[in-house]
Amino acid sequence: MPKLLNSRIVVTIALMLISSLGIAQQSNQVEETKIESLISKKIVMDKEGKFKDRYTIQLFYGEIEGARKVEAQYKASAMNWESSLEYEAPNFKLWVGSYRNKLDAERALIEIKKDFPNAFILKP
Repeated sequence: MPKLLNSRIVVTIALMLISSLGIAQQSNQVEETKIESLISKKIVMDKEGKFKDRYTIQLFYGEIEGARKVEAQYKASAMNWESSLEYEAPNFKLWVGSYRNKLDAERALIEIKKDFPNAFILKP
């Protein structure tokens, strides 16, 4: 009789373990459309330069009048990279471009330095 009782206990414990493993294996699956939507949003944000881990080129650092003057010169030069005027108390910065890696930034810097010899690469 004790052997039968031991085997029932073993079977009961085994069934409890198996059922708990089945419950633990359930997962919250994300719909494929949501994943695709998130990937496409990330790609768009990546192209727009929304992430701050990019390299940029600084053309100017100083007073607002000087920043606007250099910005006007840059826009007149017809270079393709987008410029942005940033404020960091008490000075303004003129940044150009948003580059994924340093190699791309260095290539752009070669072109930019022809008109703006004091330009340099930074990673904000």
